[in-house]
Amino acid sequence: MDLKISVCIPTYNRRDLLRQTLESVFAQTYRNFEVHIVDDGSTDGTDEMIKREFPQIKYHYQANAGDASSRNKLIELAQTQYITFIDSDDLLFADSIERMYAAMQKHGGNVIVYGAYLGIDENGQTTGKCKRTLRSGKITQYLFDDILIHSCGSMFPRKAILDEGGFDTSLRVCSDYDLWLRLSLKYEFIALDEPTFKRRRHGGNLSAISLKNRLAELAVLEKFYYEKGGRDFVPQAVALKRLSREAYRAAKAAVNEKNTVKAREFFDKSLKYRFSFKSLYGKLKTAL
Repeated sequence: MDLKISVCIPTYNRRDLLRQTLESVFAQTYRNFEVHIVDDGSTDGTDEMIKREFPQIKYHYQANAGDASSRNKLIELAQTQYITFIDSDDLLFADSIERMYAAMQKHGGNVIVYGAYLGIDENGQTTGKCKRTLRSGKITQYLFDDILIHSCGSMFPRKAILDEGGFDTSLRVCSDYDLWLRLSLKYEFIALDEPTFKRRRHGGNLSAISLKNRLAELAVLEKFYYEKGGRDFVPQAVALKRLSREAYRAAKAAVNEKNTVKAREFFDKSLKYRFSFKSLYGKLKTAL
């Protein structure tokens, strides 16, 4: 059988959640795929569990190097035409791959297909549906304004990711958002009507809200807009509003972490991008 799709899973110390993820992968209605796992230095017996319960998986272990490095290794290992990622704490719907691949073929095979998520908690109970308005076509402006596409529930031509240089390993978080923004300059994105994955929220999420993560997201946005071509696709008013909003969020995260110096710095930055009374109020409050 000529394999078309690689399901790529980075993992780190999530053995029990990973088992559930893999069960959802092997319950797919579409079967013409292979599964690659890059284990980024797990110490919880992940390797033994995979070898015992899922021997068909192509498993690669590496010393801990971070999420972006794991994803780049997955791209290297996968030799199929298309790649779909699923995090080791999230789940696919039974027809997720079938729907993504059908959309890929319908639109000529050189696009990026993505969908929304259904939120679940640590126990797999539904917590709500993503309510963002997804966009199709050239979506750079909308993607800059909000994170519409995630590292899961999406399908990419492997060549597109390779041509763009893969994930930026200097970024501890937001390396996926950075790559999606870069890809949006060259490729059309196709949004599916129904969710493509179940996103699990728990205490160990890499994307948990913190000052460090907020600053990483702001840095990705600034670099994309000012250095990587974003100015040609994102109207200035949209960009400054988004940058102001993200600087405000960083300031609020600093307040929550009782870092008054950083809070004032980023309330100031928010105001420089675009005036808002809430940023001014935050600045004045931290000055007291």
